[in-house]
Amino acid sequence: MAAIETSRAEPVGQTLFEISWEVCNKVGGIYTVVRSKAPFVAKNYSRYITIGPAFDELGPEFDPRPTPPEFQAVFEALKTKHGIICHYGVWLIPGMPVTILVDSRNVIARRNDLKAFYWERFRVDSLKAAWEFDEPLCFSTAAGMLVEEYAKRANAPGREKDAACERIVVQCHEWIAGFAILHLKAYAVDVATVFTTHATMLGRSIAGNGHLLYEIIDSVDPMAWAYRLGVQDKHTAEVACAHNADVFTTVSEITGMEAERLLGKKPDVLLYNGFHIDSFPTFEETSSRHLQSKELLKEFAAYNFFPYYSFDLDKTLFYFTSGRYEFQNKGMDIFVEALGQLNRKLIEERSDKTIVVFFWVIMGKGTVRSDVMENKSFYQHVKSTVDWQGKYLLQRLVLDILSGHRPGEDDVFTSSIMNDLYSGIRRLRRTGNPPLVTHDIGSWDNDPLVQACRAQGLLNAESDRVKIVIYPGYLDGTDGLLNLHYYDAVVGTHLGVFASSYEPWGYTPLENAALGVPAITTDLAGFGRYLCTQGAGKDGADGQCDLVLQRFKRPRNEVVAELARRLQLHAKLGHAERVQQGFVVKSMASLCDWNNFVKHYITAHNLAIERHG
Repeated sequence: MAAIETSRAEPVGQTLFEISWEVCNKVGGIYTVVRSKAPFVAKNYSRYITIGPAFDELGPEFDPRPTPPEFQAVFEALKTKHGIICHYGVWLIPGMPVTILVDSRNVIARRNDLKAFYWERFRVDSLKAAWEFDEPLCFSTAAGMLVEEYAKRANAPGREKDAACERIVVQCHEWIAGFAILHLKAYAVDVATVFTTHATMLGRSIAGNGHLLYEIIDSVDPMAWAYRLGVQDKHTAEVACAHNADVFTTVSEITGMEAERLLGKKPDVLLYNGFHIDSFPTFEETSSRHLQSKELLKEFAAYNFFPYYSFDLDKTLFYFTSGRYEFQNKGMDIFVEALGQLNRKLIEERSDKTIVVFFWVIMGKGTVRSDVMENKSFYQHVKSTVDWQGKYLLQRLVLDILSGHRPGEDDVFTSSIMNDLYSGIRRLRRTGNPPLVTHDIGSWDNDPLVQACRAQGLLNAESDRVKIVIYPGYLDGTDGLLNLHYYDAVVGTHLGVFASSYEPWGYTPLENAALGVPAITTDLAGFGRYLCTQGAGKDGADGQCDLVLQRFKRPRNEVVAELARRLQLHAKLGHAERVQQGFVVKSMASLCDWNNFVKHYITAHNLAIERHG
């Protein structure tokens, strides 16, 4: 799908309002987009203002500031006419953009009138809408009123539209903020508008209900499906925003295809999701951190598996996946099947490699299993005993070697220490297989991930070359088990796998690349599809760095077999080859720096001004 291409453009507008439910409100992936992009947008505009919702607590990221003169009359008019309270300040993020938080609670009493208005003007069907629709409706309408009051004063009637006229652009993210565009359109406010959908509401709902969207999308009747799934309010709002904005945008080619089919509107510009590469460690720093974190992952493998049996940790690789627990959407079903094939191939080849696979997914609140904690406690006891004896042992070994004496076991530890350690080992020697799951969170019998592992024979048996660790805890550095922050855990691994069937963009594999860790993504993910358009993700004829898995209109069995092949290929890489692969993906990540992507936003803003007239 063609997108408008342009060299780095200079903005035509002077003032940009960016409206999002996620401003100063960390509730989803759009927060990452708006937050990380803000300093790059701000330096291109003389006035850049983010607008978000105000709650009872304004939150730690908002710093109130005195309201400047150009907004004092605006705020007073909103309060007098509509009871809307506005808070002026800055967002405490890099670039510290000016931010206005809008308290729209006094608009709630008028929500039925607003619903009737949007139905009559734009055919937004909110007859059966609930609070999750009503609250954003009131917020974004209030945000539209804010922009309206500002525009009326900035470009008062009778003022000629010359170079001194203030050109204003409003960008709204998702239907949640889109009612601002509909309000401005209905009242013919002189501002240019850009609407961005990060994932269509209907597409997300279809995929979330267990359907493979891109396999059925050509036969989908959008309105019928919207009513069938009970999302007609949000779907019709999104359709209205896409068709009534001056410029319609999405975040990827794959989402553009989805929008064209489900919203009946082809995006004018693709606004790829970027990040700031300089906020990640350098390749040299990640190499050092890889060694440190890998040792901690080895320690985990030792106390999680060694009470049952042992394997060579120096010949062990760590793979992982992570994210929201959406078993099919995130491609975990494909991943597990591929791991089953990989396990059987490695056993057949009598491979001496072991692959420990982490599933770092949030699956509910629970505590670490008692047997896992017992294993860890004893490991720490052994380690502390050795550490405590370390200085004495080192001195004794040096003297023995210098004196020509060949040290034996009795020269390393005293018999009492050895008896104590072996006694503990015997007490903790366990039978059966290590558990698939590290935490207690109710019954796992009906869990799709656990069931899939069992169906593939991935039981953590001693003969298995692929070991499974389903880790439903949140990696915040204080979870009580790994005690690693997410990035620190990732940097210790060798490969990430994100075989998604529905992923409008996919920050996770991009973050992997920025950390120097290869990650397999798919052509059903926005990021993966972008790499395909750039000819990136490949390094050499042997496919060592072929990181985009083709899933689009491809039979499932072929996808599974291809993923298993790539997992095995990676397992056969030597150390030098893995280092080179890390360097390649780190360089690849720089393609998605906001310094490269912000130009697309400026293109969209300029096009909106041109069309608005």
